[in-house]
Amino acid sequence: MRAVSRHAAGAAALAVVVAGALAGCGGGSDAHGRPTTGPNLFQADLWLSFEEPEQGPDGSLSFADAAGGAAKGTVVAADGGSVELVDGADGSKTAVGFPAACPDPNACPRAMVEVPSAPGLDPGDDDFTFGATVWLAADQTSKGSNIVQSGRFGTDGGQWKLQVDGDEGEPSCVVRGDQSGAEPLVVRSHVSVSDSAWHHVVCHRDADGVSIEVDGKSEEKAGATGSVSSEWPIRVGAPGVGPDDDQFHGRVDDVFLLIDRT
Repeated sequence: MRAVSRHAAGAAALAVVVAGALAGCGGGSDAHGRPTTGPNLFQADLWLSFEEPEQGPDGSLSFADAAGGAAKGTVVAADGGSVELVDGADGSKTAVGFPAACPDPNACPRAMVEVPSAPGLDPGDDDFTFGATVWLAADQTSKGSNIVQSGRFGTDGGQWKLQVDGDEGEPSCVVRGDQSGAEPLVVRSHVSVSDSAWHHVVCHRDADGVSIEVDGKSEEKAGATGSVSSEWPIRVGAPGVGPDDDQFHGRVDDVFLLIDRT
């Protein structure tokens, strides 16, 4: 995957991409049943493809924005945790694997990829789409397993996140606005992703509500969320690296955020 500037096309093209993500990645599929259409990641406001990791002097890993932006994701770890570089989805070179579950949740290794907050990654009132390609084994599900998010429960500015909660391995999208006391709008897919195979998961927020799409199959939840103006970083693989944080125990590729600013 070669990185090109996300500003190569105009706002009209961006609007079409967002509409396409809502309409469904089910326009076609390959021999494995995976969708062949979906959001144009080269036009994303953030795209972590994990294709060309950079190693710092201290051995830490970071990942550049494959869409050509200035953002960079850096690995943050605790309790001996790390991310593993694994084969990517759909034939791509690299994805990241997160620490496996262990018997004592309070002592498990922990790791995440963190992208610092920036004004260009704040959706505000605009429609926006986010998601990832995920791989999860059936024995690695948990009551809380967060794939990508900005903001946390109850934090100022609102929150958006993609998570997989429960033994069923069914992902859900969550969006909460920045109004005081606002309740999150949650939509859950009935498609499990905990089968040791790659799945494309896309979340979308617009004026009508929030939708989730897994391998081209969509669910929607109507309702207003309000503006999302979080100053929190974007975190992949966990909301944090503390003992009670919801570590994802699978693999992640092609994390993206696409904001419709038309």
